[in-house]
Amino acid sequence: MKIQLEISDESYPRIAKILLEKGFDLSDDAQFILFEKDRYSSFISCRNEDTSCHVLTASVMYIESMGHDIIVHADEGTFKCTYTLTQLEKMLDPSEFIRISKSVIISKKKVVGIRAALSQKFTVTMANSDKVDVTRSYYYIFKNFFGI
Repeated sequence: MKIQLEISDESYPRIAKILLEKGFDLSDDAQFILFEKDRYSSFISCRNEDTSCHVLTASVMYIESMGHDIIVHADEGTFKCTYTLTQLEKMLDPSEFIRISKSVIISKKKVVGIRAALSQKFTVTMANSDKVDVTRSYYYIFKNFFGI
């Protein structure tokens, strides 16, 4: 059985050794992921065409769900990801990332503009000039996060 480890660098050798001794395979494209509680990932495992890669969370602008695909928009480009938005929300530092709708998570550091829209909504401009909308369900969470 393949398992992906999302744990601290300090714990990785010890946990990896135990899992390997028990017959598990460690892989970045495994169906099962082992997370460390209250640890936020410094990278996201993604795919760029047919190759696996790691995207640093510091370079992530926003993450969106489009149908069954999760798309990570980063400084380096656009990547597909196998995680769900709920998994990513738990993996990412909540002081740096915020969910603004059912289908979008944004990076606080990559926001360059916020414009109020009608009916308790905001339009957010990201560093790559993309615009994403804050839905009414996330309006007050967004306002509190940015101190508006």
